[in-house]
Amino acid sequence: MQDSYRELFLSESQEYLTNISNCLVKLEENPADKSSINEIFRCVHTLKGMSATMGFDKLSHLAHEMEDLLDELRNLRKKMTSETVDALFQGVDVLEQLFDEIKANKESVIDIDPVLKNLKKFLTDTAEDASAAASQPGLPVSSAPAAGKDIMRSFTPDEIKRVHEFRKRFTNIFSVTVTLVKDCAMKEARAFLIITNLRRMGEVVGSRPDVVSLKEGKFDLEFDVILATNEQQQVLQQELNTLSDIERIVVSLVDVDEKVVKGESDHAAEAESVKPQVVAPTYIKKIQNMRIPVERLDKIMNLMGELAIAKIRLLQIVQSYKIEPLEEVSFALDRLISALQDEVMQTRLLPVAYILDAFPRVVRDVARKQEKDVELTISGGDIELDRIVLDEMSDPLLHLVRNAVDHGIESPEARKKIGKSERAKLSIDVSRQKGQIFIEVSDDGKGVDFEAVKQVALNKGLITEVDAAEMDEKRILDLITMPGFSTAKAITDISGRGVGLDVVKSKIEYLGGRVDFETKINVGSKFILTLPLTLAIIKAMLVAVRHEIYAIPLVNIRETIKIDLREVKVLQSFEVVKVRDEIIPIIRLDKELGITARPDDKEESADRLSLVICEFGKKALGLAVSQVLGEQDIAVKPLGALIKRTKGIAGATILGDGKVALILDIMSLK
Repeated sequence: MQDSYRELFLSESQEYLTNISNCLVKLEENPADKSSINEIFRCVHTLKGMSATMGFDKLSHLAHEMEDLLDELRNLRKKMTSETVDALFQGVDVLEQLFDEIKANKESVIDIDPVLKNLKKFLTDTAEDASAAASQPGLPVSSAPAAGKDIMRSFTPDEIKRVHEFRKRFTNIFSVTVTLVKDCAMKEARAFLIITNLRRMGEVVGSRPDVVSLKEGKFDLEFDVILATNEQQQVLQQELNTLSDIERIVVSLVDVDEKVVKGESDHAAEAESVKPQVVAPTYIKKIQNMRIPVERLDKIMNLMGELAIAKIRLLQIVQSYKIEPLEEVSFALDRLISALQDEVMQTRLLPVAYILDAFPRVVRDVARKQEKDVELTISGGDIELDRIVLDEMSDPLLHLVRNAVDHGIESPEARKKIGKSERAKLSIDVSRQKGQIFIEVSDDGKGVDFEAVKQVALNKGLITEVDAAEMDEKRILDLITMPGFSTAKAITDISGRGVGLDVVKSKIEYLGGRVDFETKINVGSKFILTLPLTLAIIKAMLVAVRHEIYAIPLVNIRETIKIDLREVKVLQSFEVVKVRDEIIPIIRLDKELGITARPDDKEESADRLSLVICEFGKKALGLAVSQVLGEQDIAVKPLGALIKRTKGIAGATILGDGKVALILDIMSLK
């Protein structure tokens, strides 16, 4: 087997499995959701065929059993229950394990017999169910295609063309022959009612006599209707059985292939004229999509960063030495490299739904273990994010969701006692603002009990009695993210092992983001993750702080201004300045970063102050710098383990002259 086919098979199969899991969650919420069960059937059927083609017999066998059960469910021969959904989920889980074996190139050791037996037990009484359904009182049903063939022979070329068009959109084409009772008082009204009921289940292609004649009563007691529908024959029969004044109904499946449509009809010559032209097949199609390994994309991104650094250095040399012949070429190169950089960045972006699609199943499983009823809503899944950021944030997000169901949401009984709906609400909302991604995980649970948090922290020795007495709500919430902190009373496979929100916080901060909390007792909690769009190449403002040069991400900057030192005021021991009726606190970066003065330090003026106004959310902050040097594209380089958690520093970059400049983390400076 060629590796290219194997990788393609694994990639597509994973998409199908994700789709099946999501549709099963929807189906459990609404067993009457026909679109979901049809989608599951389609995916399982495709998986079965792909697996058989690739020679994976276990996969094919298991998918075949699942397909049999799904066929019974979608044709209403079996009833959808929570036990049925559990059996299908179990099948999906084993399929996942089988795919993992294939990915690892291992010989399969998974025993699928227990799962097969579990699926088959729902199929053992299928024959009895079908026999019982057939013996139920009702009007006769015929599956012979003769009646459909007869009416098709009387169709005009236009009607035959419509049949072909409807066949592309609907699963079945039925011929319905209706015979009314002899004493039917208003046969035209009864015929109109039957036509109306049929239209609710599909599209009426035509009738004999035509619909106008039926409405006017210009027919005997019998008439024929051709119906295009996605319903099954049994459902159609059951619907018509509810109507009165009908002596007999014959429902026949119409064969819509060329032979039957043309048949020996008097309109054979005319039908030939509307026969669609046969288009010559295109054996070799143009390649529209390619699958590229992420390792190759990462290498391209790293090379792109080095190219951006080389471009900046070239521009500086051309400007410094006034090399006029190279100016035009260097500026053209600058434009082309910037365009290339944007295109490469786009290849690294993936929709957040890539990881969020798994969360309905996560919530469903955890809620069932906890015996809770939780409704999950997700918005903003189409927003795109850098692949590296997406990979790194999946675990923190998973922890927050599991934590919300386990800790935050009460049991149905507890919710009912305090007047809440027994069904809890959990939401994941993704939004994008000024080059940053905001992910909010909120629930309508019990909120954070500050006194309980204090007590746990005291018992674990994380704080002292004096600290506890002086703590405000923000500091208490910060305790939750301390290593080893957990309020769980028992160890389970979900929580209680001391691996808490400290992991979430450290991972998000490693990505250059931050975690914020909002909570209210008996109202709920909200965790807000702020993340950068990408970790590769960003636009930044270079500033001088005495003899050091720093980079500030441009997405954080509102404006740069110069103010008179006399405009600076002191408010509660903080320096502030009033800018257009807004009071903005000032941070002097030289003091904050511990940069001492040197004789060669750059200062613009003794009585003027350069400020870089940064904003995050609804807050603003003024950074006092020695000099604003200008904008520049920078390639973000990771910091070593010893300094990557330094307050105020998010990373580093290499400037055009080869020097290293640190990238400021504005949110941790405030």
